[in-house]
Amino acid sequence: MSKQNETLHKRLLERIDADYDQSHDNQRQSYDDRRFCFVQGAQWDGDIGRQFEGRPKFEFNKIQLSVIRIYNEWAKNRFTVEFRPQNNAADTDTADNLQELFRADERDSNADEAYSTAFMEGISGGIGAIMLEAKYDDEDGDDDEYQRIRIKPIFEADTMVYWDSNARRYDKADAKHVTIVTSMSKHQFKEKYKKEPASFDDLQGYRFDWRDGDNVRVAEHFELTTRQVEVTKLSHPEGGEPVKLYEDDEDYDQQLDTYMVQGYEIDFVKKVKRKEVKGYVLSGSEIVEKLGVIAGEYLPVAPFYGKRMYVSGREVTQGHVGLSRDAQIAFNLKMSGLIDLASRPQDETPIFTPAQVKGHEGQWASKEVERKPYLTINPTKDANGNLVAVGPQAYTKAPVIPQAMGALIESSGALIGELTGKDSNSEQLHSNVSAEAVEMVQERVDGQSLIYLDNFAKTMAHVGRIWLSMAQTVYDEQERPMAGVKHDDTDSKVIINKPTIKDGQLAYENDMQGGKYKVVVDIGEAFATQRDKTVKRMIQMLPLSTDPQDSKVLYNTILANQDGEGMRDVSAYARKNLINMGVTEPDEQEQKEMEAAQQASANQPPDAQTQYFEAEAAKALAGAEKAKADTQKTLAEVDETRADTAKTLFEMQREQQQTQQTMQEMMVILQAMQQSQLANEQQIKQEVTPPPEQPMPDMGQMEQMMGDMPDGMPPMEGM
Repeated sequence: MSKQNETLHKRLLERIDADYDQSHDNQRQSYDDRRFCFVQGAQWDGDIGRQFEGRPKFEFNKIQLSVIRIYNEWAKNRFTVEFRPQNNAADTDTADNLQELFRADERDSNADEAYSTAFMEGISGGIGAIMLEAKYDDEDGDDDEYQRIRIKPIFEADTMVYWDSNARRYDKADAKHVTIVTSMSKHQFKEKYKKEPASFDDLQGYRFDWRDGDNVRVAEHFELTTRQVEVTKLSHPEGGEPVKLYEDDEDYDQQLDTYMVQGYEIDFVKKVKRKEVKGYVLSGSEIVEKLGVIAGEYLPVAPFYGKRMYVSGREVTQGHVGLSRDAQIAFNLKMSGLIDLASRPQDETPIFTPAQVKGHEGQWASKEVERKPYLTINPTKDANGNLVAVGPQAYTKAPVIPQAMGALIESSGALIGELTGKDSNSEQLHSNVSAEAVEMVQERVDGQSLIYLDNFAKTMAHVGRIWLSMAQTVYDEQERPMAGVKHDDTDSKVIINKPTIKDGQLAYENDMQGGKYKVVVDIGEAFATQRDKTVKRMIQMLPLSTDPQDSKVLYNTILANQDGEGMRDVSAYARKNLINMGVTEPDEQEQKEMEAAQQASANQPPDAQTQYFEAEAAKALAGAEKAKADTQKTLAEVDETRADTAKTLFEMQREQQQTQQTMQEMMVILQAMQQSQLANEQQIKQEVTPPPEQPMPDMGQMEQMMGDMPDGMPPMEGM
């Protein structure tokens, strides 16, 4: 081992030793509580077991039942990690896709095992943990470049995980390092690391024992470092996504010059903290392997604590077992003593001298088994050889059960129930109580486990933060198709970092690195439980529906949410009905199937019956078209007749107007003729009748008279 690695190894050993010294007592208590709850015989460990050596030692494990009840309450709920946009660069669509990718990673890595292991260890002993790591999809494939994030269980976290002793936060986000210790045989060590395990003789000065009997202890140590880095933010005057460059990037200068040539301008330059996680594998004697840089900005372990507090500067954790251990021990003691007394013979046992039972020991020893009608003893003689009265010397007393024992058994049993949070009322419900009353009692029982559910929600939130930080590092390929899982456990497909044009600029859909997201946890019923409640509510609503269409929707929803043997086809049939009615949106696979069915239906030749109906329909259509044409012809002829009639009427109207105009002109001529005739008649009268003598008119009057004479009058004689 080089001098540098030797120095690093010594530094890590001292760090692990300090963490172990700070947390060992608390973690040992957690381990003992888990053993007490789950290991047969562990409730008689220590002085109690030695005190009752050779006597009946029974266990009536009431504590384990209460732990299982809390676990069942947890299993009925679903802890959903949600990602929400936190800045302008983030969007809700990408957040939804992040959730789908997270669920897919959960499913593919069997995260349920990691969650259930951590929760069970946390509620029993007080300490659990979950680990995340980035792995290639195909570890053995030469061409596999894609990584997925895996969520792994950590078994016996109270003996394997040692946190930075200076960390104070629940999620250990402020920790600078964490160690995960495993034990393996020397053969396993050699097989995995291709090295011979070293001797441990030089490790006597360390408190943490790197030996586990004949096995070797190996530690994965993760170290978080933070350094100041100068970041330059650039933007283009014409818009588009801003760019950030870090001075420790390999091609920082080249990238900066390229962007400046493209017209980008520097917005600001400032110092920021940049986090980096490195991993090492070490044994007690050397650095076995350097894991390099670990994806993300968090230590890849999320802790879970049942209950947690600090006392005198030391972290103290506790599960559901610790408080009730003494009550459980007292109950076991009294019940074992009672059974021991009850198993003893209830008759008074006679006491004989050795001489009286010599040779008859066997029948006296088996008297409770063989139940003989009588037993024999040897005759007894006095000092003179005379026979004396034969009989037992005395009798033992029958065992008497102390009155206090019954009271102690009852009180210790009640004390266990009180300390574990068991509500006896929940087990004494009668069959005729209302559903509301049952739910109220159940809520009271569930409320006793809320502290564990609340703490596990904190753990899940940190799992989400670790996953998101890893995803923003690992999921960086352009247009990479990835499997997702929707909220109802159906499959989906997500394409990350897909190029697109937005506002005239190049952008990326589902850009993992493009925005900032916060992580929240929603606690709700598991999907199976939600589905059962949905079916129950739909059944209650079905009789109230009066609209046939609504009833059909409710009925198909009930069928679609059924599961069990033989129900798969029925459920699929009901889902298709809901899709056809527009109630449910088809997924990608269903959409493809619908399009394929429509295409196949369009290309398939019709059968004979369909052809007959199509021919009849075509014949009827042709007849209808002919009738339509005849109708149109008739209408055209009618229109032509109407046009001729209109023309005739127009000509008649014009002739009538011309006749009226001629008549008017003739009337004017007649009127003029009548006026001329009247004027002539008056002139003739004047000529026949001499006018009276009048003074001779002057020249002006004469001219006026001449002007008044009608046209065409013959000139007067002499004029």
